[in-house]
Amino acid sequence: MRAMTSLAAALALVLLAAPALADDTPTTATLEATGQGIANVVPDIAVVSLGVSSSGRSASDALNANSTALSAAIAAVETAGVADKDIATTGLNIYPDYATNSDGTQVQPPKITGYSVSNEVRVTIRDITKAGDLLDKVVAAGANRIDGISFDVSNRKAAEDSALKDAIAEAMRKGQLMATAANVKLVRVLSVTTAASGEPSRPPVYLLAKAAAAVPVMPGEQETNVSATMIWEVGPLE
Repeated sequence: MRAMTSLAAALALVLLAAPALADDTPTTATLEATGQGIANVVPDIAVVSLGVSSSGRSASDALNANSTALSAAIAAVETAGVADKDIATTGLNIYPDYATNSDGTQVQPPKITGYSVSNEVRVTIRDITKAGDLLDKVVAAGANRIDGISFDVSNRKAAEDSALKDAIAEAMRKGQLMATAANVKLVRVLSVTTAASGEPSRPPVYLLAKAAAAVPVMPGEQETNVSATMIWEVGPLE
């Protein structure tokens, strides 16, 4: 009985002491600031999705016609100096064509009138100054689809590094400004976190029937954004 009483008394003392111990724990005052950095860069790479759509009475006829035209288009791409590693097939579809009524509805029962084939390749043009001339040549060679063009930067890291420096400088400026206004001093940096954004631009889709005037290719500028969030320990002015 005495042992239980002693244990209960000791536990009570611990519970009573707990709030006091918690109150004695020092807290760290902090200040947080976020900065933004922006770098504009002119793209030097064009990525084009081009292809051929063909039709025939049979699937083999449509496929043969498609393969002939696309092979000629790819040969034009290679002649323009594009390496094999920068040419990749991205889609091949073969599907039946069905007879339709004058109002556009499908004849019932369904009746196959032929077949259509579409084949698409992605071409990376690393010398963007050649993009317009290359598009002219592939269309003249047999490509009748250009399903999209996007632009990219070969050395995006340089733009990101520049934007990062500006973002951190802006965060530090804001942090010092807030510390001065709050009548405290920045003691030390506790953490720095960053995030970058900037995607290749994607202009509208094009569908070409034949080569015409030289295709204008205008890459414009891409904007790389970097944000930096810094947290400092702060203390009173001495």
